[in-house]
Amino acid sequence: MISIIEKLSRNELRIFRAVYEKGPVSRVRVARGLNLTRPAVTLYTKKLTDLGLIKEVGKGASSQKRGRREIMLAVNPDAGIILAVHITLSSINFGLIKLNGQIISKEKQEFSEDSKPEEILSLIHQSLKRMIKQHHYIDDQIFGISIALPGIIDYNAGTVKEKTRYGWEGFNLKKYFEDNFKLKAFIENDVKALTLGEFYFGIGRRVNDMVCFWLKDGIGAGIIFQGKLLRGFTSSAGEIGFNEFVLDINANKSILIDGSIKCWGNILSYMNIRKAIGRGISDGWETILSKDASIDDFIAALKKNDPLARYIFSLISNVLGSISCNIAYSYNPRLLVLAGPLFEKIPELSSETKHHMEKGTLKAALESLDLKTSILGEDGFLIGCAALHLEYIFKAAESSVMDEDI
Repeated sequence: MISIIEKLSRNELRIFRAVYEKGPVSRVRVARGLNLTRPAVTLYTKKLTDLGLIKEVGKGASSQKRGRREIMLAVNPDAGIILAVHITLSSINFGLIKLNGQIISKEKQEFSEDSKPEEILSLIHQSLKRMIKQHHYIDDQIFGISIALPGIIDYNAGTVKEKTRYGWEGFNLKKYFEDNFKLKAFIENDVKALTLGEFYFGIGRRVNDMVCFWLKDGIGAGIIFQGKLLRGFTSSAGEIGFNEFVLDINANKSILIDGSIKCWGNILSYMNIRKAIGRGISDGWETILSKDASIDDFIAALKKNDPLARYIFSLISNVLGSISCNIAYSYNPRLLVLAGPLFEKIPELSSETKHHMEKGTLKAALESLDLKTSILGEDGFLIGCAALHLEYIFKAAESSVMDEDI
C-alpha cells in the first residue's frame, strides 16, 4: 500500500512539513522560509489542499506594510492515520492515531512474559484490521505503522538486540508488520518514542533541546538535541538506568539501598520501592503499610502522611534530584520532562525533585532548566509512535529547515 504522503514530490513534502511544524502559517511566510516563489507555493499548497493534507484555517494578523490579512494554513488532522503498537513486559497496547496525535481508538491486552511473538502479533494484526474497518479508513489514508517496546533497537534489521521481553530478542518486528499490513513500519525504543510524543504533541512542543525521563518498573531517558532524537552509536543513548550510583554514607545506609543495588534503575524500580517498605517495617518504622504493600498502597499511605511512606518518598526525591542534576550536566537541555505514574499521582514529587536539584553545583545548567511533568501520561507511548512515523516521513525533506523562523 502506498499512502498519500509517499506520493508527494520533494517540495510538496517540504511544504507539508513546514505547515505541520509552523502552522497556522501563511503561504507568504512558507515561501520566504523555504526560499520558494509565491506562485510555486500556491501551486503546491493547492495540491496538498486537494489531497486533504492541509486546509485553510482563517486569516492571520494584517501586515504592517500591506494591511492585508493573509490566509493561514494548517495540517488537516483527519487526512489520515498512523497505526501504533506499544509492547511492554506484560501487555500490548495498540490503536489508531491522527496526525495531530489524537487517539481515535485503542485497546490493551495482557499477556504472560513467555508468550510467543507470533501469537501476540497475530492478535494485534486482526484487532487493528477491525479498528480500521470500524472507522472506515481506506488504504491510502493509512500512513504506516510504528512499534515501540523496551530494549536496544537494531534499526537496520528491525529487531530488538537486548533488554526486551523474554523470547523477543532478534524477532523481526519490522518485517512482520510490513508483510502483514503492506505498509512501511518503524520500530523504536519505547522511552525514545515517548520522548518524540512529548516533543511533537506534548509539553516539549517547540523546544529544541529536551530530555524526557521515565520512571516506572525502571528508568530511562530520551534526548532531543537541536530538534532531533539522539539515538547514539549503538542505539543506547538515554539508557541511564544502567548507570551506577555513588551515594553519600547516609544514603547508602538508608532502607532504599541494599548491598546488591548499584544501578539507578534498580534503586528506583517499583520492585525495590516495595522491598524498601519491607525493610522499613523490619527496622521498626511506624506505618500503616504491610510487607506486601503495592505501589498504590504506598501512594495512599503517603497522602495520609504515613511516617514510613514519607521517609521513602524523601529518599526517592533525593535520588531523583541527583539523577536530574546529572542529566542537566551531561546534556544541558532547556527542558526536563518527568514522566510516569508516580509523577502523575504525586505532584509533590516533581517539586521535591526540583528542590534537591537546587543543591547542585553547576548553576548555569540548572538555572536555565525548566522542569515539567508529562501531559501525555501512558498514552504518550502510542502518541509517540505517531510522532516516530512523522519523524521518518520528514527525513525525506531534511532540506526543509527554514532559512528564518517562520
